[in-house]
Amino acid sequence: MLKKHTLFTITLLCSAPLYAIPIESRGLSQDAGNYVAATAPAINVSNSPNDNTATTPMNVNWQLMQKADRLENELRSLRGKMEEQDNEIAQLKHDLQNRYTDLDQRLELLQEKVDPDSVTKPEEDNQQDNPPSTS
Repeated sequence: MLKKHTLFTITLLCSAPLYAIPIESRGLSQDAGNYVAATAPAINVSNSPNDNTATTPMNVNWQLMQKADRLENELRSLRGKMEEQDNEIAQLKHDLQNRYTDLDQRLELLQEKVDPDSVTKPEEDNQQDNPPSTS
């Protein structure tokens, strides 16, 4: 009885590869190689044992996730640089406004020193145009 079971098991194991159906899938780039499904482990599809070009499955989802991660990191770094440059531009605008204000004040002081009568004269002219008040 044991011999019959052993013989049946050996026969079944030897004939199992004959009934196996190979699973093939192609990558997005439509490569000509044969690939095993993405969830299956990598298997050498060629029949020659000396062939070192074992095809590995191209896990497209994994590659897309890796690419998305790289792009997100690059986007973060570019956003950081953009924020730094925006801050620097705002500081430069503020400094420029301060310099213009300072320059304007200095020019007014210089004009008062050079021609002090012209500054006070318009005020006096305005007072002379007004009719005298009777009190």
